[in-house]
Amino acid sequence: MEKIDTILAYKNSLKIIQDKDAYSYSIDSCLLSFFIKLKKKEKGIIDLGTGSGAIPLYLSMFTKSKIYGVEIQEDASIRAKRSVELNKLTNQIEILNMDIKDLPEIFPKHSFSTVVSNPPYFRLNDTALKNANPSLLIARHEVLINMEDIIKVASYLLIDGGSINLVQKTERFLETLELLNNNKLTPKRVRFVYPKMKKDSYIFLIEAVKNAPTHGFKIEEPLYIYNEKSEYSKEVLEYFHYGEENEEIK
Repeated sequence: MEKIDTILAYKNSLKIIQDKDAYSYSIDSCLLSFFIKLKKKEKGIIDLGTGSGAIPLYLSMFTKSKIYGVEIQEDASIRAKRSVELNKLTNQIEILNMDIKDLPEIFPKHSFSTVVSNPPYFRLNDTALKNANPSLLIARHEVLINMEDIIKVASYLLIDGGSINLVQKTERFLETLELLNNNKLTPKRVRFVYPKMKKDSYIFLIEAVKNAPTHGFKIEEPLYIYNEKSEYSKEVLEYFHYGEENEEIK
């Protein structure tokens, strides 16, 4: 069953079409979108594994540059396209229903200045319980693609000096660093995300730059989802209400 949600916490923000029986985007996509430092002159932006298209919608609030979203699941890609149409963003956002690994067949090297991905968190052989729903299984587990595949394609697509921005489970941090370095992507910024203070980090946000020198790596301040009262933190609430005063985001 489908529903129409807003991507932020007020009625005049951008709308997104979701299916209650399929994978729905999470707060992780919001955090990643606000983490990215878009360039003044973007050559192009591409979201690998866009799902319902949440990240392209978020990024459209910050830039006029062309944004591609790539999604292998046909049903999800159709919903993402309909969300783009619903928000009258067809001139800026294009959804591609295809395998990420096939992108080199349609885009030449150095086609983009920013790559974004909220990839599957769980390895295929992970002991985490696998969901019987194929849509959820593909979105959460490395069934059709793994993190190495995504990073290799990102390196191919990026211009020198271009950046990849990822969110991933904290337990896969060292693995992520190794994969990035092996593909000429130098980690530059990382921010660890915590449910609340005095809890362990559960995900991290990272930016790596193509063919960049190794100096200048920065660990940013922690990001807490909830405060001591188990309410959304001030920073997260600011994300949710971004642009509310103006109501007209575009």
